[in-house]
Amino acid sequence: MTADVQWWAWLAREVRAAGRGELPVETPLRAVRDKLGFACVALVSGSKQRTATVNLGYPADMLGYLTTTYRWKCPIHLRAARLGLPLRFADIPQVHETRTYREGIQPYGFREGVTLPLAPGTGPEQSFVALSSTHDRPLDDGSVLALTMLSHDFAALADPGAEPGDPAAEVVLHVSRAKVEVRSAVVEQLPLSEHESRLAARCATAERTGFRHRDADGAWWQVRARVRRPDRVLLRISRLSDPGPLTGRELDVVGLVARGWPNERISAALGIAVRTVRSHVESSLVKLGCPNRTALARHALEHDLDTLGALESAHR
Repeated sequence: MTADVQWWAWLAREVRAAGRGELPVETPLRAVRDKLGFACVALVSGSKQRTATVNLGYPADMLGYLTTTYRWKCPIHLRAARLGLPLRFADIPQVHETRTYREGIQPYGFREGVTLPLAPGTGPEQSFVALSSTHDRPLDDGSVLALTMLSHDFAALADPGAEPGDPAAEVVLHVSRAKVEVRSAVVEQLPLSEHESRLAARCATAERTGFRHRDADGAWWQVRARVRRPDRVLLRISRLSDPGPLTGRELDVVGLVARGWPNERISAALGIAVRTVRSHVESSLVKLGCPNRTALARHALEHDLDTLGALESAHR
């Protein structure tokens, strides 16, 4: 199925909006799948995330093949990644003799498909979009060209809302007055509840925008808030493999120290004794190698040593 110029212009706007986090990532991908006549589409992120950011229609076994064997060993995918161009299965000589066809295409009834490598990136670590169809009609040349021209915009879908220097986000949430929406996620369980997400977004409009959070399972996350409008905030959430030496309560205290609060005020806000606050401050100074309270506050600001509890106390 072909698409006219107006549709491609509309799609470009949708892709860029999703890349900024204003729309769910799956919205433009679903449009591509349906308009161009494919049965399935998946967006597979870079090498550190061995799962699909979006999967629309692929069976679980096939998706597992795409995120492992296909991306690292399939000659079709490796050729597309090397060229940095979309590649149709119809363009591959002897495609029916490849392992990809035998293990990842034929068993599921697929007869044609496209691999779209996404810039920036090179080789198998590059993010890509996989498209498969149950008919044998190759994608038309005009659509291949259009996908090539939009590949840089599609790349933003792998990590929506990212800014230079940001770590890759495993979860991206869009928080408005009406609702909390998932824009992108490669984890099954969200690290923030709806209440916590709203609190983080509320605090971000007037407070510091980065903090650390420990979820119900004890895993630590780095949360960065991007204010899009006064009533719209994007939360980018990344797993912390090394949360650092401070305990959760020490982080609460350090976050409030960084705001210039005295021990007595921190004590009242957190509901703990003044001597306990003093003990946490002294412990944090030693653990972080800071000579005094001023250096501790500066270190906290530079490294986003803050928590949702500290944000809530300051906001309140």
